Amino acid sequence: MSLRHAILVLLQDQEASGYDLAREFANSIGLVWNATHQQIYLELGKLNEQDMVKYRHIPQDGKPDKKLYRITEAGRDELIRWLRKPAAPPRIRDAFMVKIAGGALSEPSAVLRELEDQADLRRERLSTFEELAQALSERNSEKDTYTYLTLRRGILDQRAWLSWADEVRAELRKREDLPTSA
Repeated sequence: MSLRHAILVLLQDQEASGYDLAREFANSIGLVWNATHQQIYLELGKLNEQDMVKYRHIPQDGKPDKKLYRITEAGRDELIRWLRKPAAPPRIRDAFMVKIAGGALSEPSAVLRELEDQADLRRERLSTFEELAQALSERNSEKDTYTYLTLRRGILDQRAWLSWADEVRAELRKREDLPTSA
């Protein structure tokens, strides 16, 4: 998947500014794809050059004009082409998991501290996902079905991670009590 496809997905139903898209990355598609403001604006420029999106200027008092982007027919065709292709297996890049793999060179208490920090973030993310899913469920809009299903995956991922963290915590606490070899 590329950033361009994530942006096209977000623009498929309504026009949006770069700021709006960045907010959506933080709140919805960010579940599965992260991007910075800078990356989003760079990709919007490329999509515009390739006629996959167009924009219109909205004048604003005391601020630069806002650009509202919309998907073009070429952009929709590209999105449909991409949606029909099989997805590649996801690549995982998780620095904390690398730290767990190399944990034998660290103190269990240090790993536990970082585990707790990570668990706090996961609990917060889980709470956010559950609130968003509940709101979508209550709206019961067919348009929201796929966003809801994506949120459900995020919820299950966070719950599984927290369950795994319980196992790690129990194992490392046992190891804290073991005498260290000289």
